[in-house]
Amino acid sequence: MFLGENRQKGIGMGFLLLIITGLIYGAVASVILFFIDWIIGLFGTPTILEQPFIVDILQRLGLPVESFTICCVWVALFFLTSIILFQLPPIQGLFLKFKNISKPQGDLAVYLNNCWSDDCRRAGVDPDRYTLYVQHSKQINAFALGHNRVVVLMGLIDEMNEYELKGILAHELSHLVHRDTTYGMTSAAMLNVYNAIIIAFELLMLIITTVYNVLRYIPFINILAVVFMAIVIFIRFIVRILHSLANFGYVLLAPFGSRIAEYRADRFAHELGLGQALASALAKLTRYGDTEGFINQLVSDHPPLRKRVAKLYELSQQG
Repeated sequence: MFLGENRQKGIGMGFLLLIITGLIYGAVASVILFFIDWIIGLFGTPTILEQPFIVDILQRLGLPVESFTICCVWVALFFLTSIILFQLPPIQGLFLKFKNISKPQGDLAVYLNNCWSDDCRRAGVDPDRYTLYVQHSKQINAFALGHNRVVVLMGLIDEMNEYELKGILAHELSHLVHRDTTYGMTSAAMLNVYNAIIIAFELLMLIITTVYNVLRYIPFINILAVVFMAIVIFIRFIVRILHSLANFGYVLLAPFGSRIAEYRADRFAHELGLGQALASALAKLTRYGDTEGFINQLVSDHPPLRKRVAKLYELSQQG
């Protein structure tokens, strides 16, 4: 029963944070795209954004067909396309190859699969729904990826005993069960679109600055060039303010959501009977450092290890 209840709570929080992220970056991206389209239009270039199917979408939604709403629809479509691409297994497979991540072989595969199967049995889920991978790195880490993948680094396998490894895998199983990685992947897809629009804007600024550096030496034309450049500088100033505000909001929002997911995953391991196993593993990790200071903790996507260990101990005392 606890699995279904926790999953619903996790999905609700994750979805809410995802929506907020999409609204923040979507709004700023739409404004920037509007500025790009407006600046290009000043050169007499007809807009390519006002396509018939975009107009049709706005009319069906009962929204005004204006430059800004057209930009909003384009950003939404860019977001949707990027999200779909990020969900495709071949795209995730490219990431695995790029990071030199592969399926375990031989005795290592048997060892990891036994640990994983025990965790899944405790959680009441089918272990065959998920796939384990290893990364030949000395780093001590493990992470969930996509909808059904867990990657374990060799450094972690060498450092932890079987009991502790089960605790860590239970933690990662929670991220998959609660779709934390799906929401994270979706956020990353939207951020890629947002960053692409930012890059397009900066490229346009570079072109305009280059042209201005030529025109400012031509009599009469240089006056118009100065006026136009003043407008562009003002727009760039607005964009940078909006960009900073969006990033500031995300820097606070995303780690907050991630820390909630981490505590929930720790509790998940505890409810599977592996809380002390995870606490032992986390205590080992404190030898390699921990998150210190208020600001560092505020922007960190993981709570301090010592707090997580203390919370797990508290849960164990509660029975």
